Amino acid sequence: MNKPAPASAFTTRPTLDETARLVAEAGAIVPPLWPLESAIAVNPLAGFEGRPFTEAVVEAADVLDARTTLPPASWRTLMAGGAFSEAALKEAAVEFLGGFERALQPIGPDVSRLDLLMARLRQSSSSELTSDKRYAAADALVAKWCGAFFAEKAANLMPNRGAGLFGAILPLLARDPDFTELASKAQQPPFRPTSLSFDPLEATQQNLASLALSSAKQSELMKRLVARLPGWAGHIRWRNEHAPVDLVRNAPAGMADLLALWTTVVRTDPRLAELPNRAAARGIAPDLRAFGFAPEKQPLTIQARRSLNDIASLDETQLGLIFMRAAERHYRDRLVKQLHVQAAATSRSEPAEALLAFCIDVRSEPIRRAIEAAGDYETIGYAGFFGLPIAVQPDDGGPLRKQLPVLLQPAHELREVIPASAKRPIRKGWSGLLGTLKDGLATTFTTAEASGIPAALSMLLRTFAPARHRQGDEPTEIDLDVPVVAQVEYAKGLFTLTGLKEVTSRLFVLVGHAGRAVNNPYLSALHCGACGGHPGGQNARLLATILNRPAVREGLAAEGFRIAVDTLFVAAEHDTTCDDVLLLDRERLPATHQQDVAKLLRSLEAAGAKCRDIRSKKLGCAPGDLAVGAAHWGEVRPEWGLAGNAAFVVGPRSLTKNLDLDGRAFLHSYDWRTDPDGTSLTTILTAPMVVAQWINCQYLFATVDNDRFGAGDKIVHNVLGGIGVVQGNGGDLRVGLPRQSLFHDAGLPFHVPQRLLTIVHAPIDRIETVIDRNPVLQRLFDNEWVLLVSVDPVSGKSERYVPLCTVD
Repeated sequence: MNKPAPASAFTTRPTLDETARLVAEAGAIVPPLWPLESAIAVNPLAGFEGRPFTEAVVEAADVLDARTTLPPASWRTLMAGGAFSEAALKEAAVEFLGGFERALQPIGPDVSRLDLLMARLRQSSSSELTSDKRYAAADALVAKWCGAFFAEKAANLMPNRGAGLFGAILPLLARDPDFTELASKAQQPPFRPTSLSFDPLEATQQNLASLALSSAKQSELMKRLVARLPGWAGHIRWRNEHAPVDLVRNAPAGMADLLALWTTVVRTDPRLAELPNRAAARGIAPDLRAFGFAPEKQPLTIQARRSLNDIASLDETQLGLIFMRAAERHYRDRLVKQLHVQAAATSRSEPAEALLAFCIDVRSEPIRRAIEAAGDYETIGYAGFFGLPIAVQPDDGGPLRKQLPVLLQPAHELREVIPASAKRPIRKGWSGLLGTLKDGLATTFTTAEASGIPAALSMLLRTFAPARHRQGDEPTEIDLDVPVVAQVEYAKGLFTLTGLKEVTSRLFVLVGHAGRAVNNPYLSALHCGACGGHPGGQNARLLATILNRPAVREGLAAEGFRIAVDTLFVAAEHDTTCDDVLLLDRERLPATHQQDVAKLLRSLEAAGAKCRDIRSKKLGCAPGDLAVGAAHWGEVRPEWGLAGNAAFVVGPRSLTKNLDLDGRAFLHSYDWRTDPDGTSLTTILTAPMVVAQWINCQYLFATVDNDRFGAGDKIVHNVLGGIGVVQGNGGDLRVGLPRQSLFHDAGLPFHVPQRLLTIVHAPIDRIETVIDRNPVLQRLFDNEWVLLVSVDPVSGKSERYVPLCTVD
């Protein structure tokens, strides 16, 4: 008797509700993609975080047609360069095999399963990444229409945008020669796109019904279609979830629009609906003769042959993940061992000459260490937006800048004011014109001709005298209109989250940060992520103003936080490209503190020189060349950004002081003694740490597969409408980071792709309570997207968090 086919095998016509569900599920596999002016790091696999890390990367790689890991040859090169040791690799191999007892099971005389796996890890892999080429023409067609619709500054080229993405394209599609060519090659009966509903959800429903797929295949197809152009899909998510309403009101576009367009193309050529059936590439069996015996003379047992086949069949993903765990283990064990020595250190009893609060950004760690060594100074780490939920309206009328993490919404809109004496209208107008001309593909190649002699002179200056062509720092003011009660609360955040109880130093410097580069569409990625991809100086300036107000200090005192009468709060901005720390509004500082400021400036210069020496070695240039590179229009790598990020440390500065963390650790100050109920720890782990995890995953996956999760070679990038970059003259918006931000010129990764290690200096029961109360943390820690180690504040002993189960 024949068994009935499973329900999923039957073709189905989805209802509108089912179609809406398919659209929502498909759209969720890509994260929002922020525009260039505020390029925010995101985990490109955020839609898969509900799965254990290993399972998620395999599933995502299949759907997104991407790599899961660096090739083993690249891992071996990193190991040879000291990124991790062979001992760490062996420990990771033992763990993969199920522990020492199973790893040491014999295959033959003096040959164990571990010996075979280590041999497999040392040899070349036969796995090759093959990309599905069937979609190439369809990709180009859909991307072309997305580019025409979304490029705001080329809006006149696209009529009827008010009808939405699909509604505007549908009447034009039949006259598109690329669409006509695609249809003719498909050799299908004629299909008129105009027969479809103009409603994108209804059109998607009609197209899916025509394709006659099962429910399961409809779901998989929709996800794969979104994955074909993750840049444009991510831009649509940003528009609908994060963009200002005024920006998108006159040109609506949802995921249903994109999938209506995609399914129309697939309906035109139904061969595109044939889903791939990939099989993992088989490896090469280790040659047992290399271990001193011949299998033909010494037959293997059934169990030994099974073990040999299992190890021989390991694919690139499995091998690469063993290498990654080795890198993580090596880094974790070395760092935790160093922290053990520091755990018992006590805080200083005498006030420092100056206390400096830096952003937790990994680039702050080297300059903090250098400043502490330059004099009697103390530093703390705090998210660089300084707890201010603000948006700033630029004086020049530019778009509103949200100066806070994208997880939050601004509570106050403030106006930036540049004094009339500081304005440079001619220069600003000219640079604004050039920026507008360069923003669209249609004008990029004619900008030089249109701009003429002034642009040529500017280019010559940036080529032959870049250091002299630096825009000066303009004094600005913030039109502050925030109730005192709110100001006290924002100031209080600095104290509660970092564990400060009192401030007695004469100077307290709030240091925001910003990168510096010219002709670089990825400049916002070098700015402060906590400030929404913008420079953090304005946030530092505003909080300094707040903390200098008597009414705010009185409010803090009533809450139990004491600030000495002679403490002056000063704003500064750390130039992460050149390691200059610029004190803001120096002309307004009182005479009573000028000597303190002068001494601090000398120390900041000495610390910056020390950091520039280290930074230049990593970039392979002289220290003096950093400023040149920052101002040179042709520099593709002004700095390494956050490349190398590996750890997020939550605890007092005494835990890490005097340790050279090589600019790889986010450092957030925290004192467990001032946080008995775990409220501050909860905030730190669910906000700054989550942002750090996004950054970590962006760097990890963009290194693993820069073509799919990164942006490729920035030399051939073109800016499209100010919203993103494309490779060459069109295609998908590139996501992630360019190759130059992650790799040396010769191709060796500078960034070691490993998961974020979070180290928390707090009692283990408090950490577990915080995790138990937060589904976000359960998902990240239990699914091992973030690795967690606790350091006991009393004994100094560490304990690794081992998930008992995975969290969906």
